[in-house]
Amino acid sequence: MNFFSIICILFLGISSAHAQTGKAIAEFSKAIAANHNNADAYTNRALAYVKSGDLTDAVSDATQAIEINPKDSIAYYLRGAIYYKQGFGMQAIDDFSQAIAINPKVAKGYMGRALTYLRENGPNEAIADLTKVIEINPHYPRVYFNRAVAYYQLKQYDKAWADVHKTQSLGDTVNPDFIAALKKESN
Repeated sequence: MNFFSIICILFLGISSAHAQTGKAIAEFSKAIAANHNNADAYTNRALAYVKSGDLTDAVSDATQAIEINPKDSIAYYLRGAIYYKQGFGMQAIDDFSQAIAINPKVAKGYMGRALTYLRENGPNEAIADLTKVIEINPHYPRVYFNRAVAYYQLKQYDKAWADVHKTQSLGDTVNPDFIAALKKESN
């Protein structure tokens, strides 16, 4: 297990309270002060900033991690997720695409990009990415639901229903409002 994985586990374990998030930011700041080229510390502090709601500093730290290590797919994914949360669709798509280019076997990059495409009215692109996620992890029910939404946007209701049923068969629930809308449109 690498340093980043250990820190993420520790961070996720201590970050449930806001005060603990502040502690995490302080600890990662110390690590950065000790070594300004520590990309993992910048990435982890960016995660802590996200948890605290400080998206501006989170983007700054993710960007710094990328500048230090341009092959850091996690930092690109994180910055893409922050851009997504901020509503900056094109920047999010660019960063998710870069994360995918660096590490094409990780489903999160495709999933993040697909969700951004869905929000940016790109259902065809979303379907392509969601299908790739299914190839990587066919047992993840939310990906089928998200693909159902994309098929719904394209008025491909039979395919949307198939993915709704797959979502349910994998043990996940589907929003009843979506089911009602799909029933209404497909009749």
